[in-house]
Amino acid sequence: MSLPSRLPERPVQRVLVSGEYPELARSLVELGIEAVATEPDPRLPGPVRWHPDMQACVLNGTLAIGRDNPLLNRLSALGIACWETRRAPEPVYPHDVLCNVLTSGAWAMGNPKTADPAIMQAVEGLGLRWIPVRQGYAACSAALADAYSVMTEDAGVASTLVRAGITVRKLRPGAVALPGYAYGFFGGCCGLLAPNVMAFAGRVESHPESRSILGFLNERGIETVELLSGQLLDVGGILPLS
Repeated sequence: MSLPSRLPERPVQRVLVSGEYPELARSLVELGIEAVATEPDPRLPGPVRWHPDMQACVLNGTLAIGRDNPLLNRLSALGIACWETRRAPEPVYPHDVLCNVLTSGAWAMGNPKTADPAIMQAVEGLGLRWIPVRQGYAACSAALADAYSVMTEDAGVASTLVRAGITVRKLRPGAVALPGYAYGFFGGCCGLLAPNVMAFAGRVESHPESRSILGFLNERGIETVELLSGQLLDVGGILPLS
């Protein structure tokens, strides 16, 4: 049984990525990692209907999948522990962000008004500390470096996490692309492939605060790998599955 976690304890063997950009999967295969590519969910807004973090929520050892999404059967067939949300997504905010909850080994962050009730119930059952934020796109907005270190462009998320005892590197917004929107979220352009490896969809140097990003990661012994060329791109995150 594969146990999904945003904080892998060893190098990952399989990840969930957007199928909108086949080069993501090709780059991962070259690294020896199996890439499960999403299909578009027509119930989600066009620019994000391929995004993993809009279709699924990684908990500690399980994966919540948006109700009636074929991804559930695909991942179950691969031996991944997953289950459906109580509600089905809809194309208008806040009904599109049911799965957009960020979890670490000890806490979970999300908007309690927009997160799916079954996900919130699972968070409670796992004994995770719930950190409420106003940002509905909580998982998109922040990138975990480790259980208590986060990078985000969202000022509200940053201040809330700092009050919760989390170390935060606040970045300026607008440097991550998301076609169809003015810009994307930093959490959507990256993900951990191992405790000491973070992958990016694009060139880190394209970000005006790349030195700050690399310094924050280097302080934690994390190196980077770039899966795409060009500007950092919000692809809905890179979600470890095993």
